[in-house]
Amino acid sequence: MKLHQVNNQLTERVVDYVVSRWSITKGIDTEKVLSYCPKDMKADVCVHLNRKVFNEHPAFRLASEGCLRALAISFSMSHSAPGDLLIHSGESIDSLFFVVSGSLEVIQDDEVVAILGKGDVFGDQFWRETPGPISC
Repeated sequence: MKLHQVNNQLTERVVDYVVSRWSITKGIDTEKVLSYCPKDMKADVCVHLNRKVFNEHPAFRLASEGCLRALAISFSMSHSAPGDLLIHSGESIDSLFFVVSGSLEVIQDDEVVAILGKGDVFGDQFWRETPGPISC
């Protein structure tokens, strides 16, 4: 970070994130491991990793196992440290975000307007505006 003259505050955030991420993953890059797996095995692992979301969210209750496998492969997991901004005001949103654990604040004009927690979803406004039915 010093090489690129990154300021101390941002450097501390990066270090905190890396340490936190390492403690969760023990240094294993799940995406890289999955890239070595055959498609069928990757789907099995991805369904397992996302089973909590599939079981707890009503949007997936009627989905077939095949649909869940197709969806699971395209899901990605992320971990955010306290204070991280996930979406900046005015940014385009092209994904759904499922809160699996922890909580996050929705801030507008420097004021907390909502607190999202386990089971909540955001980014769904984009999908509500998408024309036409979608099915697996």
